[in-house]
Amino acid sequence: MSPRRIAAGALAAVVVLTGCARPGPSDAARFNDQSGSDAVACLVHQRYRPDPAYEGGPRANTLLVLTMLHYYVANGNKPYCDGRPPGEMDRAWLGVYLRLGADPGHVVRYAGPVAPTPATPVEGKP
Repeated sequence: MSPRRIAAGALAAVVVLTGCARPGPSDAARFNDQSGSDAVACLVHQRYRPDPAYEGGPRANTLLVLTMLHYYVANGNKPYCDGRPPGEMDRAWLGVYLRLGADPGHVVRYAGPVAPTPATPVEGKP
């Protein structure tokens, strides 16, 4: 192969890979999942608000969203390590978890019970 073809191939690969990359959240907005361990004894308070990388939609980063969802599924009903209730930032993350359609049963300790939707009568039956 000629050096020109190698350079063109390398340039094409860079262009394709750059187009596929999605920006992650700012460092300040990273979700603290306690290093991804399922064996945490208690929750830590989040220090930052969620940003669009975690909110779903076109600006979301799928790996980050799934990591956050997994954390709450595995640990969401555990107490906070300091014994305090969730703070403002924690509630913001819990809100993202719920808005994404995740099971509220995994965070019922902090999100409160979810009232079932009333059944609608079938036509002709009360």
